[in-house]
Parts: sequence; structure tokens; C-alpha cells
Amino acid sequence: MPSDDHFVYSLELKILDLEKTVQDLERRLSEVEARQAAAVQSAQPDIPEDVLKQIEQGENPVRALRQYRLMTQKELSSLCGIRANHISAMERGMPFGLKTAKRLAEALDVPVGLLT
Repeated sequence: MPSDDHFVYSLELKILDLEKTVQDLERRLSEVEARQAAAVQSAQPDIPEDVLKQIEQGENPVRALRQYRLMTQKELSSLCGIRANHISAMERGMPFGLKTAKRLAEALDVPVGLLT
């Protein structure tokens, strides 16, 4: 029965290859998770908990962050290039796009995800 022995041997080799591949993938996954955790840690804004809590409770993030930064709508407008009346409308709930969110986030020095 040399064919059975050969078959078993080839299966064992494939299993060993699969186990090595799984170990490599697990190692890579751990590295990716570590990098993501480091990126999240470095991307955490230096925003006080009470401001973040206001946003969680429904306060408009643009307004909460602008007030935390002690800015007027006009000052924010000049920093981000968005007219003050549009900032006022966004603070009242007018939806805005990603491009606008990026400009606001840069001016407010926060991650874009905090505004969206």
C-alpha cells in the first residue's frame, strides 16, 4: 500500500504548511492590531471628558468644540474658509459633507470622526 502511505504523507505536509500559514497570519494580525491601537492612542484628541459627554448627549459637535476652543463663529470661519452663516446653520443641524468636515476638523484641531 505505498499509495496510501504517500497520500497520508502528502496530507501531513499540507497540514504542516497550513499550520505555519495560520501562525504567520495570527502573528500579522497581532502586529496590525498593535499598530491600530497605537494609531488610535495617538489620534485621541486632547478634548476634556465633559465636552465629549456633551457631544454624546446630543450637543452639536461643531458648536461644542468651537466653544471649547473659545472661538466665535467668525473666527472659525476665517480659519476654515467656511462662511460664518454656514457654520451657524451647521450648528443648528444643517447636514454637511466630508470635505466640509475635514476643513472644520483641521480648524478645530480634532479628528474628522469627532464631527461626523
